[in-house]
Amino acid sequence: MTNSVASLDLPRPLVITLGNLKGGVGKTTSAFFLASYFAQMHELRVLVIDADPLSQTGYSWHRRLVRAEVDIPFTLIAFPSRHVGDCIADNAADYDVVIVDAGGESADIFKAAIPSTDELVLLTSVSPSEVKRVPSTYRAAEEAAAGADREIRVRVLMTKVPVTMKNGVNISTEYRTQRAYLEDADYEVFASCVSAWKWYREAADGEVGEGAENPLQDLGEYRQVGDELVEPYRATLEVSA
Repeated sequence: MTNSVASLDLPRPLVITLGNLKGGVGKTTSAFFLASYFAQMHELRVLVIDADPLSQTGYSWHRRLVRAEVDIPFTLIAFPSRHVGDCIADNAADYDVVIVDAGGESADIFKAAIPSTDELVLLTSVSPSEVKRVPSTYRAAEEAAAGADREIRVRVLMTKVPVTMKNGVNISTEYRTQRAYLEDADYEVFASCVSAWKWYREAADGEVGEGAENPLQDLGEYRQVGDELVEPYRATLEVSA
């Protein structure tokens, strides 16, 4: 008798770069929640590289959790340098998943991460000004990937999405309009999205006990995002009973 079980057939390590050549789109929040997703849901060794030179939000957030003696399920390195590819290579043997928080108007660092990347996630809110930065961010990545010896999957994740539900469907005009714009431009957009939920903002900005421990306890919508992200890597194995 055999049973089918699902496992993840991941590159070692799986390198995920989160980027948009604009700050404030939720890169650091997404990096922390997705790092917690891989650590909690798949029990993988996860490294987050805070490579944003304009805002070391990730470092500050991580430091606050450490000082509060919160058990953090991933490691963080602050490395806002054009040599971020070297940082990825130097740590590759010690981690199953490496998540790079890049962009923030620093095209050089963002582009330096691309040749080592397996999954490029372009983040944007429903703000038209942020959505319009997606094409330029994509072009920068395309230029950087020209000499890469790997296939890089590119997907857009919509963040800070307003929610107006009707019959189980988000009918927010802002969301539907900007999503349609991205899809019409042939971008692959995550079916999942991240809402403008106060919980996420508190996780990044609040003191421990007021939401800052949230990434370690409640993945929220990032569980669906994570499941969707790893779906192409799921392998079904037949196990004899």
